[in-house]
Amino acid sequence: MSGLLNDEAVVLYGDILRLTDAVGGRAEHTIRQASGLGGSEFEVLLRLARHPQRRTTSARLAEDLSFTSGGLTRLIARMEEAGLITRHPHPEDRRASLLEATEKGNDLLERALTAHVPQMTADLMEPLTAVERLILRELVTKLLAHSTRGTVAAPAGP
Repeated sequence: MSGLLNDEAVVLYGDILRLTDAVGGRAEHTIRQASGLGGSEFEVLLRLARHPQRRTTSARLAEDLSFTSGGLTRLIARMEEAGLITRHPHPEDRRASLLEATEKGNDLLERALTAHVPQMTADLMEPLTAVERLILRELVTKLLAHSTRGTVAAPAGP
């Protein structure tokens, strides 16, 4: 067997995948139970809420979520049909529209977050000291800065 079998990077990657699978699976279940939203719908609403004026173009949303434009187009259509988001004419680009969560979408996002935040706190924050949380945040930010995905944008102001 190759000496690469227990390579530090390979083992770390496997552990990150296991953690993501464990925490992510529970998170999706919690979000769906609290709000009826699927994981992708939750992410769309969350990203919209973080943009200035809580709206953005589908192109920017696809970039934020690392979705293909076709995959996002189908998701947006389903969410629009379900009354979760709406489109507005773009003030500067007649070819584009701005997506915004509806009152229903914002309500379901709030329900999802009310259940999701305590779970994430228990899973990701409580096992760590304050210093460990800061170190973990710095390390994740550093790794994301070197990836094609980049870091999550800071939430929009109140």
